[in-house]
Amino acid sequence: MTRHMPLPVERGKQKGKKKQNQSWEQEDAYQQPLGQSPCRSDAQQKKCIDFLDSRSQIKCEENGKVYILNQSKINPRYEVIKFFVDQGIITNPEAGRVYKCDNVLLIKDSGTAILVELKGKEIRHALKQLSATLDQKELQTLWDCQKRIFGRVVCRSTPPRIQNTNEYMGIKEDFARRNGNLKIAEENMVEEYDALGYMGKA
Repeated sequence: MTRHMPLPVERGKQKGKKKQNQSWEQEDAYQQPLGQSPCRSDAQQKKCIDFLDSRSQIKCEENGKVYILNQSKINPRYEVIKFFVDQGIITNPEAGRVYKCDNVLLIKDSGTAILVELKGKEIRHALKQLSATLDQKELQTLWDCQKRIFGRVVCRSTPPRIQNTNEYMGIKEDFARRNGNLKIAEENMVEEYDALGYMGKA
């Protein structure tokens, strides 16, 4: 698949020193200057990155569904990268054939990622999209750098007893194993940074 994420950088020998075995080191996306795309492609910038700054409200919005993470009470505020996954991190032709969530937020705190899916009625499909994004082989290095990962679904309506289904329980456990949790809301979700939670707590 075509990916637009930070790639491993080869470290060769240094001038004036003995030749050493080459090693690979994953670059930190947060080390990129503000406004510079971690995917290193100016042409792909608008498709891959929505913003990279420390705004007080981080918003994901599509077709009337809104997710907002509020960090206005934090001083200083954390720097956040908002990625577009569909047609951004994952591009055609694979984008039309694989499950993936709409957005990923990376917060420069101790290492927090939030996977966001904005959906209509197909909640089970939304859960599959979160799960597939979390399981993407090419993204495991990125996920492993995070101390906690959360899943958020904003939908038009929630089916009765969805939290008792195998789909919900499975992906909930996946996020809990990564020190995060799963939340679903109708139409919009606004949450405080300090209320994200840990270890599967709501």
